[in-house]
Amino acid sequence: MSLLKNKCRIKKNKLLKSIVIVAGFVMLVAWDIKQADSRLFGHYKSYQTENAADAVSGATTKVAIIRSDDENLDNPTPVTNAEISYQTIEDMTRRAIELAGGMDWLINPGDMVLLKPNIVSPTKPQSGEVTDVRVIKALIRIINEISPGNIEIVVGEGCAVPMDYEYEYNSFYAEGQWDKLWDKSGYQDLLTDTLLSGINFRLLNLNCRMPGEGWTKGDGWPADSAWADLIQVSIPGGGEATPHQGKYWIHKDVVNADVFITVPVMKIHTTGITASLKNQVGIAPSTVYGFYKGLGVPQNGYSQKILHYSQRPYWWTAKEIVDLDNLAGIDFSVVDATACLETQKEAVGNNLVRMNMILAGHDPVAVDHVCARLMGLNPDDIEHVTLAERAGLGTNDENLITIEGADLEENIRRFKKSQIEDGEFGQGNRLWLLKGPYDINGIDDPIHHKFIEDEGNVSPKAGEDGWSESLYFTDNRIHLGDYYELSSGDKVVSYAFCYFDAPKDQDAELWIGNDEDILIYVNGEIVYSHLGYQKYDDFDLTIDRKIFPVKQGENRLMVKYLQKYSYYDFCLNICEPEPNPLLDGNRIWELKFKTESSVVSSIPKQNGFGVKKAYPNPFKVSVTIEYDIPENEYIEISVYNLAGQKIKTLFHGNQSAGNHRISWEGESASGQAVPPGVYFVNIFSNGKVKTQKLIYTK
Repeated sequence: MSLLKNKCRIKKNKLLKSIVIVAGFVMLVAWDIKQADSRLFGHYKSYQTENAADAVSGATTKVAIIRSDDENLDNPTPVTNAEISYQTIEDMTRRAIELAGGMDWLINPGDMVLLKPNIVSPTKPQSGEVTDVRVIKALIRIINEISPGNIEIVVGEGCAVPMDYEYEYNSFYAEGQWDKLWDKSGYQDLLTDTLLSGINFRLLNLNCRMPGEGWTKGDGWPADSAWADLIQVSIPGGGEATPHQGKYWIHKDVVNADVFITVPVMKIHTTGITASLKNQVGIAPSTVYGFYKGLGVPQNGYSQKILHYSQRPYWWTAKEIVDLDNLAGIDFSVVDATACLETQKEAVGNNLVRMNMILAGHDPVAVDHVCARLMGLNPDDIEHVTLAERAGLGTNDENLITIEGADLEENIRRFKKSQIEDGEFGQGNRLWLLKGPYDINGIDDPIHHKFIEDEGNVSPKAGEDGWSESLYFTDNRIHLGDYYELSSGDKVVSYAFCYFDAPKDQDAELWIGNDEDILIYVNGEIVYSHLGYQKYDDFDLTIDRKIFPVKQGENRLMVKYLQKYSYYDFCLNICEPEPNPLLDGNRIWELKFKTESSVVSSIPKQNGFGVKKAYPNPFKVSVTIEYDIPENEYIEISVYNLAGQKIKTLFHGNQSAGNHRISWEGESASGQAVPPGVYFVNIFSNGKVKTQKLIYTK
C-alpha cells in the first residue's frame, strides 16, 4: 500500500483523485467465501448489497473527439483517407488534448510520465490491432514541450506475445515473436527519429527487466534476473477480482510513474470493447502470468495467472481489468481511433474500420463511454465500464459528459460485435429484489402456484414484506442458488423483481438464459414462459428471445423461477430488436434498471400533499411530473433555471383532490426550446412548495 501512496501527487488534483479511489475501495464489503455448489473452482459470493461498492462521484467531465477533417487543423484530411500523415495525427492529438482540458496542469518538471500503448502482436501501424506509433510519437513531443528535457517519458507495454529473451517463460508460442522491442509495429524507429532528438524518453518492457547493452539473441536472461524490476502490490480493500485478493505483480515503473497516460487503439473485443480501461491488462507481466496471460509460467508452478473466465460461471475478466486500472491510476486517456477493428481484437480479413479520429479525456470511464457509443454499442452493456464507475474511477453518465470537437451522434458507426463471451450478450440486469425460496414438495404445478397473491402486479420495496435488500449481482448469471445457499437437490420456487425506466413506448426484445421452469411478467402480463429442463452454457448465455412491449417511464419486471435439478441461475437483458445477428444484443439505449420505484412510491406527504419523482429524468423530449393534493385547492406549477428565473408556468388554478400529472416539453413561456441543462419545477399548494430537479438532455 505504501508503494501506491508514493505514486500520489502533491498537487490538489492528484490528491483528490487518490481520495476518490481509496474511498471507493474502503466502501467494498468483504465477500463471504461460503458456496454450496461443489462444481465451482472456488467459493465466492456472487452478490453484494447494492450500495456496498457504489463509489460513483457524479463529477462532470469532458471528452474530445477530433476527426482528421476538422476545419481547425492545418491540413484537414478526409476521414476515409487511409494515407493519413504523421503531421495530421500530431495536429489531431494536440487539438484533442487541448479541448479535453490540456495536460500542463497534470505534468510538472522532473516527472516521470508513462505512456501505455496497446500492442497485441507483431503487426504494422494502421493495422487497427496496435496503437499507431505516430500517436505515441506525437505525445512524446507534446509532453516534452511542457518542460523541454526535464520530463522522463517512458513508453511501456507488457505484450502478450514474447520477445526472444522471454522464451524461457513462454509455454504457448513456438518461439519469440519480436526481433527487438515492438520493432514490427515501428516502435524501434522512435529511437532514431530526428523529430524526437534530444527528448528524454525510453521504451520499456513491462513484462520484465530488459537486457542490457550488448545483448544479442541467444544470450538468455539478464544475469540479475528477469523479475528484478517486478513488484507485488496490494489494492486497499481487496479489489474486485476476489481470487486475487487484491494482489498483483506489476513493473515498478507503473508504481513510480508520476503520470500514467493510457493510449489504446479503439476496437471490438470479447469484453465488448478495447479502449482506455481494457488497455491496462498489459501492465500484468506475462513473465509471471504467462503467454497468454491465462496460462501462468513454470517458474512459479503456474500459480499466478489472469483468471478471466476459467472459473466460470464466475467471470473475473472485468473485475481484473478494474483492479489493474486502479493500480495504474490513469491520469489521462488518448485513444487512437484512426484505424479500428470490428468483430475481434486481431486484424483478420476485412475487419478494419477506418475512422480517422483521436479521442482524449481525463476520465477513462467517460472516454470509454464515448468509444462504445461511437462503435454503436450501449456503454451499459460493457461490464468493465459499469464496474469501473461503481469503483469510483469515473462517470458512465451521458448527462455528466460534455463532448468537445466532433458531434458524437453524427459519427456513430455500428461495428460488428464479437460473437463470443460477453461480446454479443452485453450485460444483463444485475439489480434485483428477491423473495423466497418456497418449498414445492407436494405442489402439483409449482410454477403456476401463486406463492404471492397477484404475483404479477406487486410493487415491492427493498427489505419489506419478505423481500430482500436491494442486491447487486457481480455476473450476468443471477445465482439464486448462491444467495439462498441451496444445493442441487433442493426443490424450490423463488421470485426476482426489479423496475426499469424506458425512454418511450416501444417494442423490446427479451434476451433470457435459464435452465428450468420460468415465468416472466412485465407490468402484470406474462411476456415469457418456459416449462421443462434445458441447459445453457457459460459462453452462450441466451437460450431464447421474445419481443414484447414496454411503456415510457417506469415498468415492473417479475421473474418467477423453479429449481429441481440445476445450479439455479438465470440471465436477462432487454434489448433493441435487431435482425442483423452481427449487431444485435444491445440493451435499449437509456433503459435503466433499478430496485426502487419512482412512480409507485411517493415522497412522504405532508397533510396529504405529495409529489412523486418526475419521469423520465433525465429527459430528451418530455418529462412528466406527478403529484397528489388532498382537497380542491389552488395549485401553481412553474419551471425555473439555475439562476432562479422563471422559465414557464405549466399550470395555475384550482384543481380537485386526487392524483394529477402534467408534462413539460423543454419549452419557455414563449414556446422556444430551452438549452439543455438543469432546471427545477416548483409545485405550490396551500402555502406549501415542493421542488424537483429536472435534467434536460436534448
